[in-house]
Amino acid sequence: MSIATLDNSSSLAFLRSASLPSLIEGKIEQMILNGELAAGERVNELALAQQMGVSRSPIREACRKLEQAGLVEVIKNRGVFVRSVDVQQALDIYEIRGALAELAGGLIAERATDEDIAGLRDMVGQMDALAHAGDVDEYYRSNIAFHARLAQCTRNARLIEMFQGTDKELHLYRHRSLMQPEGLVVSNKEHNEIVQAIAARDIKRARQAFKRHVLNGKTRAVSAIPKEG
Repeated sequence: MSIATLDNSSSLAFLRSASLPSLIEGKIEQMILNGELAAGERVNELALAQQMGVSRSPIREACRKLEQAGLVEVIKNRGVFVRSVDVQQALDIYEIRGALAELAGGLIAERATDEDIAGLRDMVGQMDALAHAGDVDEYYRSNIAFHARLAQCTRNARLIEMFQGTDKELHLYRHRSLMQPEGLVVSNKEHNEIVQAIAARDIKRARQAFKRHVLNGKTRAVSAIPKEG
Protein backbone atom coordinates (compact mmCIF):
# COMPACT_ATOMS: atom_id res chain seq x y z
CA MET A 1 0.00 0.00 0.00
CA SER A 2 1.41 3.40 -0.90
CA ILE A 3 1.76 6.27 1.53
CA ALA A 4 -0.55 8.26 -0.73
CA THR A 5 -3.38 5.77 -0.21
CA LEU A 6 -3.08 5.32 3.54
CA ASP A 7 -6.26 5.86 5.53
CA ASN A 8 -6.54 9.61 6.20
CA SER A 9 -6.59 9.36 9.98
CA SER A 10 -3.63 6.98 10.20
CA SER A 11 -1.72 9.02 7.62
CA LEU A 12 -2.20 12.21 9.61
CA ALA A 13 -1.16 10.44 12.81
CA PHE A 14 2.05 9.24 11.18
CA LEU A 15 2.85 12.62 9.67
CA ARG A 16 2.33 14.37 12.99
CA SER A 17 4.86 12.11 14.68
CA ALA A 18 7.51 11.85 11.98
CA SER A 19 8.93 13.87 9.12
CA LEU A 20 8.18 12.65 5.60
CA PRO A 21 11.73 11.33 4.98
CA SER A 22 11.60 9.43 8.29
CA LEU A 23 8.26 7.91 7.34
CA ILE A 24 9.63 6.90 3.95
CA GLU A 25 12.82 5.56 5.53
CA GLY A 26 10.72 3.29 7.75
CA LYS A 27 8.69 2.09 4.77
CA ILE A 28 11.77 1.25 2.68
CA GLU A 29 13.41 -0.40 5.69
CA GLN A 30 10.41 -2.68 6.10
CA MET A 31 10.47 -3.50 2.38
CA ILE A 32 14.09 -4.62 2.79
CA LEU A 33 13.55 -6.57 6.01
CA ASN A 34 10.45 -8.27 4.59
CA GLY A 35 12.26 -9.23 1.39
CA GLU A 36 10.27 -6.99 -0.97
CA LEU A 37 13.62 -5.44 -1.87
CA ALA A 38 16.21 -8.21 -2.11
CA ALA A 39 19.90 -8.04 -1.24
CA GLY A 40 21.84 -6.57 -4.17
CA GLU A 41 18.70 -5.12 -5.78
CA ARG A 42 18.79 -1.55 -7.05
CA VAL A 43 16.54 0.88 -5.18
CA ASN A 44 14.50 2.57 -7.92
CA GLU A 45 13.97 6.08 -6.54
CA LEU A 46 11.57 7.13 -9.30
CA ALA A 47 9.37 4.04 -8.90
CA LEU A 48 9.28 4.45 -5.11
CA ALA A 49 8.44 8.14 -5.43
CA GLN A 50 5.52 7.29 -7.76
CA GLN A 51 4.37 4.44 -5.51
CA MET A 52 4.39 6.64 -2.40
CA GLY A 53 3.03 9.74 -4.08
CA VAL A 54 6.00 11.95 -3.20
CA SER A 55 8.87 13.69 -4.98
CA ARG A 56 12.28 12.03 -5.31
CA SER A 57 13.86 14.41 -2.76
CA PRO A 58 12.53 12.69 0.42
CA ILE A 59 13.32 9.30 -1.16
CA ARG A 60 16.96 10.37 -1.59
CA GLU A 61 17.12 11.67 1.99
CA ALA A 62 15.65 8.41 3.31
CA CYS A 63 18.22 6.44 1.31
CA ARG A 64 21.04 8.49 2.82
CA LYS A 65 19.81 7.56 6.30
CA LEU A 66 19.47 3.91 5.29
CA GLU A 67 23.05 4.01 4.04
CA GLN A 68 24.18 5.26 7.45
CA ALA A 69 22.20 2.41 9.05
CA GLY A 70 24.01 -0.12 6.84
CA LEU A 71 20.95 -1.31 4.91
CA VAL A 72 21.84 0.18 1.53
CA GLU A 73 25.01 1.23 -0.25
CA VAL A 74 25.58 3.92 -2.84
CA ILE A 75 27.66 2.82 -5.83
CA LYS A 76 29.09 5.74 -7.78
CA ASN A 77 27.52 6.25 -11.21
CA ARG A 78 25.19 3.28 -10.65
CA GLY A 79 22.78 4.22 -7.87
CA VAL A 80 21.54 2.93 -4.53
CA PHE A 81 21.49 -0.81 -3.86
CA VAL A 82 20.26 -2.97 -0.99
CA ARG A 83 23.39 -3.97 0.85
CA SER A 84 24.58 -7.51 0.27
CA VAL A 85 26.68 -8.88 3.14
CA ASP A 86 29.13 -11.60 2.11
CA VAL A 87 29.59 -14.76 4.18
CA GLN A 88 32.75 -13.66 5.99
CA GLN A 89 31.22 -10.31 6.88
CA ALA A 90 28.15 -12.13 8.19
CA LEU A 91 30.28 -14.44 10.35
CA ASP A 92 32.11 -11.44 11.78
CA ILE A 93 28.83 -9.68 12.56
CA TYR A 94 27.43 -12.83 14.19
CA GLU A 95 30.43 -12.90 16.54
CA ILE A 96 29.72 -9.32 17.57
CA ARG A 97 26.00 -10.08 17.87
CA GLY A 98 26.76 -13.04 20.14
CA ALA A 99 28.81 -10.87 22.49
CA LEU A 100 26.07 -8.23 22.55
CA ALA A 101 23.45 -10.90 23.25
CA GLU A 102 25.46 -12.23 26.19
CA LEU A 103 25.68 -8.76 27.69
CA ALA A 104 22.02 -8.08 26.96
CA GLY A 105 20.84 -11.31 28.55
CA GLY A 106 22.33 -10.39 31.91
CA LEU A 107 20.95 -6.85 31.81
CA ILE A 108 17.48 -8.07 30.89
CA ALA A 109 17.45 -10.57 33.76
CA GLU A 110 18.29 -7.68 36.09
CA ARG A 111 16.09 -4.97 34.63
CA ALA A 112 13.03 -6.49 32.94
CA THR A 113 9.75 -5.72 34.69
CA ASP A 114 7.06 -8.31 35.32
CA GLU A 115 5.09 -6.63 32.53
CA ASP A 116 8.06 -7.01 30.18
CA ILE A 117 8.31 -10.71 30.98
CA ALA A 118 4.59 -11.26 30.47
CA GLY A 119 4.85 -9.53 27.09
CA LEU A 120 7.80 -11.67 26.05
CA ARG A 121 5.94 -14.83 27.05
CA ASP A 122 2.93 -13.75 24.97
CA MET A 123 5.17 -13.18 21.96
CA VAL A 124 6.79 -16.60 22.32
CA GLY A 125 3.34 -18.18 22.51
CA GLN A 126 2.21 -16.42 19.33
CA MET A 127 5.40 -17.45 17.52
CA ASP A 128 4.92 -21.04 18.65
CA ALA A 129 1.65 -21.16 16.72
CA LEU A 130 3.34 -19.64 13.65
CA ALA A 131 6.24 -22.09 13.94
CA HIS A 132 3.98 -25.14 13.99
CA ALA A 133 2.01 -23.68 11.06
CA GLY A 134 5.27 -23.30 9.12
CA ASP A 135 4.57 -19.63 8.39
CA VAL A 136 8.17 -18.48 7.80
CA ASP A 137 7.41 -14.92 6.68
CA GLU A 138 5.05 -14.06 9.52
CA TYR A 139 7.31 -15.82 12.03
CA TYR A 140 10.26 -13.78 10.76
CA ARG A 141 8.37 -10.51 11.26
CA SER A 142 7.42 -11.60 14.77
CA ASN A 143 11.00 -12.68 15.40
CA ILE A 144 12.26 -9.20 14.54
CA ALA A 145 9.74 -7.70 16.96
CA PHE A 146 10.67 -10.19 19.70
CA HIS A 147 14.39 -9.41 19.47
CA ALA A 148 13.60 -5.68 19.46
CA ARG A 149 11.51 -6.16 22.62
CA LEU A 150 14.36 -8.09 24.26
CA ALA A 151 16.80 -5.33 23.42
CA GLN A 152 14.45 -2.68 24.83
CA CYS A 153 14.38 -4.57 28.12
CA THR A 154 18.11 -3.86 28.64
CA ARG A 155 17.22 -0.20 29.27
CA ASN A 156 20.54 0.63 27.58
CA ALA A 157 20.03 2.93 24.60
CA ARG A 158 23.45 2.38 23.04
CA LEU A 159 23.21 -1.40 23.34
CA ILE A 160 19.74 -1.33 21.78
CA GLU A 161 21.08 0.66 18.83
CA MET A 162 24.06 -1.67 18.32
CA PHE A 163 22.04 -4.88 18.64
CA GLN A 164 19.32 -3.72 16.27
CA GLY A 165 22.05 -2.64 13.84
CA THR A 166 23.20 -6.25 13.62
CA ASP A 167 19.57 -7.29 13.10
CA LYS A 168 19.42 -5.20 9.97
CA GLU A 169 22.81 -6.20 8.58
CA LEU A 170 22.05 -9.91 8.99
CA HIS A 171 18.41 -9.92 7.90
CA LEU A 172 18.98 -12.07 4.80
CA TYR A 173 20.97 -14.68 6.71
CA ARG A 174 18.54 -14.70 9.63
CA HIS A 175 15.60 -15.25 7.30
CA ARG A 176 17.42 -18.13 5.59
CA SER A 177 18.24 -19.74 8.95
CA LEU A 178 14.53 -20.13 9.68
CA MET A 179 13.95 -22.04 6.44
CA GLN A 180 15.98 -25.02 7.65
CA PRO A 181 14.02 -28.20 8.62
CA GLU A 182 12.46 -27.55 12.04
CA GLY A 183 14.17 -24.14 12.00
CA LEU A 184 11.13 -22.26 13.31
CA VAL A 185 10.39 -24.72 16.12
CA VAL A 186 14.02 -24.89 17.26
CA SER A 187 14.38 -21.11 17.12
CA ASN A 188 11.30 -20.56 19.26
CA LYS A 189 12.35 -23.24 21.74
CA GLU A 190 15.50 -21.18 22.25
CA HIS A 191 13.36 -18.05 22.68
CA ASN A 192 11.44 -19.84 25.41
CA GLU A 193 14.67 -20.80 27.18
CA ILE A 194 15.77 -17.16 27.15
CA VAL A 195 12.48 -15.96 28.62
CA GLN A 196 12.49 -18.68 31.30
CA ALA A 197 15.97 -17.63 32.39
CA ILE A 198 14.93 -13.98 32.49
CA ALA A 199 11.79 -14.81 34.49
CA ALA A 200 13.93 -16.72 37.00
CA ARG A 201 16.21 -13.66 37.29
CA ASP A 202 19.10 -16.02 36.57
CA ILE A 203 21.69 -13.67 35.09
CA LYS A 204 24.25 -16.31 34.14
CA ARG A 205 21.66 -18.57 32.51
CA ALA A 206 20.08 -15.65 30.63
CA ARG A 207 23.47 -14.53 29.30
CA GLN A 208 24.27 -18.05 28.11
CA ALA A 209 20.82 -18.69 26.62
CA PHE A 210 20.77 -15.50 24.57
CA LYS A 211 24.34 -15.93 23.31
CA ARG A 212 23.70 -19.60 22.47
CA HIS A 213 20.58 -18.63 20.51
CA VAL A 214 22.53 -16.15 18.38
CA LEU A 215 25.40 -18.56 17.70
CA ASN A 216 22.98 -21.38 16.88
CA GLY A 217 21.32 -18.99 14.47
CA LYS A 218 24.68 -18.41 12.85
CA THR A 219 25.12 -22.17 12.38
CA ARG A 220 21.64 -22.48 10.87
CA ALA A 221 22.27 -19.54 8.57
CA VAL A 222 25.55 -20.95 7.28
CA SER A 223 23.89 -24.30 6.64
CA ALA A 224 21.22 -22.53 4.57
CA ILE A 225 23.67 -20.82 2.20
CA PRO A 226 23.08 -22.20 -1.32
CA LYS A 227 25.87 -24.51 -2.42
CA GLU A 228 27.66 -23.63 -5.64
CA GLY A 229 27.94 -26.11 -8.51
